[in-house]
Amino acid sequence: MDHQEQLEVLRRILALQGFAVGEVDIVRDSAGRLVKVVRLIDQRLGHRCSECGKWHSQGLFQESEERRWRDRSLGDFKTCVAITPWRVACCGGTRVESFPWEAPGHRMTRRFFELLAGLCRRLPVAAVADMAELSWDTVARVDKASIELSLGDGPSLDGIRWIGVDEVSRTGGHVYFTVVSNLRTGEVVWIGNGKSEESLAGFFKMLGRKRCRKIRGVVSDLGGGYLAAILAYIPHAIHILDRFHIVQWLNEALDQIRRHVFGGAPADDLGRQFKVKKWLLLRAREALELGKKRLLGTLLARNRTLQRAYLLKEQLRGILHYPWRYLGALRRNLLAWCHMAIRSRLRPMKKVGYRLRAHIEKVIAAYEHQVPLGLVEVINRKIGFLRRQAHGYRDNEYFKLKIYQRCSLAHDPYAQVIL
Repeated sequence: MDHQEQLEVLRRILALQGFAVGEVDIVRDSAGRLVKVVRLIDQRLGHRCSECGKWHSQGLFQESEERRWRDRSLGDFKTCVAITPWRVACCGGTRVESFPWEAPGHRMTRRFFELLAGLCRRLPVAAVADMAELSWDTVARVDKASIELSLGDGPSLDGIRWIGVDEVSRTGGHVYFTVVSNLRTGEVVWIGNGKSEESLAGFFKMLGRKRCRKIRGVVSDLGGGYLAAILAYIPHAIHILDRFHIVQWLNEALDQIRRHVFGGAPADDLGRQFKVKKWLLLRAREALELGKKRLLGTLLARNRTLQRAYLLKEQLRGILHYPWRYLGALRRNLLAWCHMAIRSRLRPMKKVGYRLRAHIEKVIAAYEHQVPLGLVEVINRKIGFLRRQAHGYRDNEYFKLKIYQRCSLAHDPYAQVIL
């Protein structure tokens, strides 16, 4: 195979229709690394405006310096394609021509853009940036652009009947988002800043009065802001209290009792063990290994107050996770638990008992209407995994796009990576 045949094979491999490969050089970049530069020859009979896409048969003049676009690597070297573009008279001035193989707005080819986007679906942005020898911001821009292309106009708001409303933290701190999900499809349909009444009101305003009237019910916690917005915009809807938040109340109450019993800096061995291993108290018992269960039982046997609080927590968890068929039996068991908690003489548990008794019908409604409450927890876990994988997000809008991508794009065109 002679030199011209080799260049023709390379052109076909790179899928450069309308262009020929002039020469291939190996040079060093500004950091001293070897780069393979594939210089192209434009064989098209015209030029396309990069702003409006209009085709021009003639250009004004050719640039004085060539430009390079990053491409997938050929062999062991970082690879770029290079060409000297023309300028065309269009859009009220002069514009640099565009090329069919480049990713608009990014100095790279479409092939390389798709590779980066696919890798960002599986790996953190920092890891992809190290692999590609690019800055974090460059890879993040590619990831954001690919998610926006995949989402299009965003998740559909039509046909929503049951919604889940919850707040999530952007960095694990005090910056929150309000996340609204469609409980029938399991997709996140809207994300707003903050966790106040105004945040959720923004969703209902975008939804419109006609679609708001079709909402049958909403699953949320008892946050004052959310309750006010729900009563103002969908007063006819059934309000369901998610059992995830009830377990959250229990864990907070149990931790308060632990701190009260042992103090901030416990002096005895039992207090120090419970301070270090408080996760044993808060984690679901069925999720503990056999050795951890035995250790927890040994520790609880040494403190009766904490043992009573733990048994109350596990008893309510058992009631909430049981597949009740008769709502009257569920109501009797919940009222009996509230009575025990109120009479327990444990102040944090008494508060949970009074609070649950006041909203007991909101808990029973979940079993009456067979609402998939687990979807809200699944979405929370997905968002938490995203946050931990990236060690937090600096850009609010980027985090929102990542949530949409993880929770609303069942068929993401960039999810497949062909290496």
